[in-house]
Amino acid sequence: MTPTYVFVHGSGGGARSWSRIQQEMTLRGHRTLAVDLPGRGAGFSAAYHVQDLVAFAAEPSAAAEVTAAQMIGHVVDVVRRVREHGPVVLVGHSFGGLVLTGVGNAVPDLVDHLVYIAAQCPVDRAPGEYLTRPEWASTDLMPATASIILGNPAELGFIRLNWRGADRATIAALKNAIGADLSDQEFLAAIGSSQPDEVLWQNDPEWDHRAEKDTWGRIPRTFVRLTQDRSMPLAAQNLYIAEADALTPANPFEVHSVESSHSGFLRRPGAVVEILSGIVTG
Repeated sequence: MTPTYVFVHGSGGGARSWSRIQQEMTLRGHRTLAVDLPGRGAGFSAAYHVQDLVAFAAEPSAAAEVTAAQMIGHVVDVVRRVREHGPVVLVGHSFGGLVLTGVGNAVPDLVDHLVYIAAQCPVDRAPGEYLTRPEWASTDLMPATASIILGNPAELGFIRLNWRGADRATIAALKNAIGADLSDQEFLAAIGSSQPDEVLWQNDPEWDHRAEKDTWGRIPRTFVRLTQDRSMPLAAQNLYIAEADALTPANPFEVHSVESSHSGFLRRPGAVVEILSGIVTG
């Protein structure tokens, strides 16, 4: 039967993040569905649009109320419905990998293949602990976003990034970290649609969903390494792969490498679409 590819976006993204991937997949005859995780897809507030920073900083956020269980449960519900029509290939990027792992633990019999694209895949430790590892030390993402964080995330209960308020120097730093292989115009379009609010998952034990050998570990899986990634360094990607393969050596990741920045492949999808198109289910 024909599989359906279900796409889970990363931090700051939404279903529309996958539009170019979906277009190319559809042109090749594939069936796809991209999901908005809870708290996504609602658009931007007027204060954010006009950069009324006092009003914007004071606005409540849906991200403060969203739990890991809600995000995982939302995708589980989508997978259940899609599975009625055939195999499911579940694809996640970056932060979306945490959701993929939770779904794989919860409903392994409903997922025929997991694809992590430079995505977090915690195995031996809590998700936030990986960020303190030497493999993450070379990331350019945290320094680049430091100047656009509004408020104290620990006090707010969520992370708020003012993407539209970045000055030229910050835009250059963000581009270097997230999309160095994109043109200036492509990168501005990318951050122009980035959602400002994100759940504060890093030190929240509710987000401690690690790959489980007897559930997640049964599902065939692929890891697409992004070799020019300066947000999630290649060493960090390799660590996720190594830990997962050690957990289930009889079912290791099928590993592919794509020369791309952290978000470049979303704008130039050819290489990733070629990999996805080659997945065989059943």
